[in-house]
Amino acid sequence: MFSNIVSKIQSTSKLKQNLLVQVTDLFQLLEQSSLNLATKLTAACGPENQVPLKVEKINDYEFVFQAGEDVLVFILQSNIVRLSEETYLSKSKYLKSDPSLNYFGQILIYNFLGETIKNERLDDPGYLLGRLMVNRENKFFLEGDRKMVYHFPELQDNPVTGQKMQDFVELLVSAALDNDLLAPAFGDIMIITYLQKLEHTSGMGHPKKIGFDSFAKNRQ
Repeated sequence: MFSNIVSKIQSTSKLKQNLLVQVTDLFQLLEQSSLNLATKLTAACGPENQVPLKVEKINDYEFVFQAGEDVLVFILQSNIVRLSEETYLSKSKYLKSDPSLNYFGQILIYNFLGETIKNERLDDPGYLLGRLMVNRENKFFLEGDRKMVYHFPELQDNPVTGQKMQDFVELLVSAALDNDLLAPAFGDIMIITYLQKLEHTSGMGHPKKIGFDSFAKNRQ
């Protein structure tokens, strides 16, 4: 039992520590890529532009990128995870060749409305636009909007690069901007309570995103 504990500490625990460093570096790369894009967009749109284009660091585990009415919230997960054996990736030759490759750091990107953040509308939904997962070989895969997923190769052929992260951020912003708001059905908002009126005046009508064409399963 003791030797098994020592073995786990020397292997899995160390692997997880190293992966956390890797995914933290990747998170910082995404933040820099977002700043680069915001700067380029601001310059391209000109001095008369009134559309918000900014990146704000919340803390070491979160930053936001606002592009117009949309806000992308980037969240670094501090826990290292292993893929379930039932997933199609776990059954691939690449991951079966070395179990340590099946551990991943995670970064989640949610899409919120700018008005949700500004007016602190706590009941408004955010949509998981993308989940980026990276392993010890610094190779990554995506789950989320279908257009983004198909833009990148399969895991074993997909190392992290600065250009890929720049492309990824541009795809995220494009997907968010392309996804319009839908008005709720009249019957859903016909009757409200006075409490709802007091608490949700700024969000009355509760518009929602159309819904992203998400992808998180075997591509075959």
